Amino acid sequence: MLSQQFRLEDLIDKILLIETLNATLIHFMLSSEVEGVIDPDRVDSLTQGLVKSRVWLEETANGEGVPPSISNILSLLAKRLSQLENLLPKLSRRAKEIERTGAAQEIISLLDGVPGVKTSVVSESRPSQSTSTQQPTALLSPVTTTEQTDQSQARTTVMTPPPVEPFRKTDIEDDQFGLVGQNRYLIDQYAKRCHVLLPIFWFEVMREIHRYRSHSSAIGDVIEIPSQMLSKIVRTLLTEAPGARLLQDLLKHREQEDRLQPSEMERIERAVAKYFHGLEGVLSGRLPDTSEKINEAQNALDGFGWGGPELEKRLIKRIHQYCQETLQSAESVSDNTRKIIYAETTKLLCKVQHAILAEPRLQAILAEMKP
Repeated sequence: MLSQQFRLEDLIDKILLIETLNATLIHFMLSSEVEGVIDPDRVDSLTQGLVKSRVWLEETANGEGVPPSISNILSLLAKRLSQLENLLPKLSRRAKEIERTGAAQEIISLLDGVPGVKTSVVSESRPSQSTSTQQPTALLSPVTTTEQTDQSQARTTVMTPPPVEPFRKTDIEDDQFGLVGQNRYLIDQYAKRCHVLLPIFWFEVMREIHRYRSHSSAIGDVIEIPSQMLSKIVRTLLTEAPGARLLQDLLKHREQEDRLQPSEMERIERAVAKYFHGLEGVLSGRLPDTSEKINEAQNALDGFGWGGPELEKRLIKRIHQYCQETLQSAESVSDNTRKIIYAETTKLLCKVQHAILAEPRLQAILAEMKP
C-alpha cells in the first residue's frame, strides 16, 4: 500500500500535468483563432492526452485515502475533460474535411483557363431580342459575319498558357543529396538489434519530402534543410543514448515493426503537404514576411506535444531540442529565403511530433520504453 505522503505527491504531480494540458489547450485555441487554421494531428494528440488525464483523475478520485472534498473536485475535473473529449474528435474530423475541401477548390481554380477544360456551362441558345443594344441578325452583312468568325477562331487559337505550378508531388523520391539512401542503410543495419518503427516514421517524412519537385532555384534548400534535421533525428534514435538502448530493449519484448499503417502514412503526407504550402511564396519567387513566419514557428514550438507522464520523455526532449535548434537557425541566418525554410521546418517537426502522439502504435512504443 502506498504511503499517504507519496499519494499526496502523486496527486500534486497529476494536478500539475492537468494544468499543463489546460495551458496547452488554451494555447491551441488561441493560436488556431489567430492563424485561422486547425491542425487535425494536433487535435488528435490533445485528445489522447485528455483521455489519459481523465483516467488519472478518475483513478485518483476513487483511490483509497483520498479526502471526499478532493475526490469531488477531481470527479468534476474528470467530467469536464470528458466533455472536451467528446468535442475534440468532431473538431478533428471537421479540420480534415476542411483540408480536403480546400484542396478540391485549389484544383478547380487551377483548371480555370486551361485549354480543353470547361469549369462552367456556357449557354448556346439564341440571345434575347429584348436587349436594347442588340442589332437584328438580318442587318449583318456576310462579310461582317465572316470577319467575326475569323476573329473568334483566332481568339480560340491564341490561348494564355496556364501558370507554372510552384511545386508538385511525384510518386518516386529523388535522392539528390544521398540522405534517403544513407538513412535507409542505417535503419536496415540497426533493424537486426533495434525496434525501428519510430525511426522509420521520421525517415518516411524525409522520403515524402523528396517526392516533391519545383522549377524554383530554392527547391534544393527546401528539400535539404528539413531532411538534414530528419536525418539527425533518425541517427540520434538509433545510435545515441538513451535511444539506442531503449530501442534495443524494446525489441526484446515487442515484435519488430517496419511498415507504416495507412493512417500513419496519411499523417506524414498531410504534414509534408502543409510544409510545402507554407513555402509556396518562396517557390513562387514572392517572399512573405519573415518575422511573421518566425512567429508562426515560435507558436508551433510553444504548442509542442509532450504527451502524458506514461511516455518516455527523454526521446521527446531530444526532438524538442532539435525543434529549438531549427528555430534558432531561422532567427540567426541572414538569407531571408533560408529564414523562411527553417521556420517552416520548425513547424514541420512539431507537426510530426503531434502526429506521433496521435497514433496508438507509436504512443504505445513510447509508453513501453519508459522504465
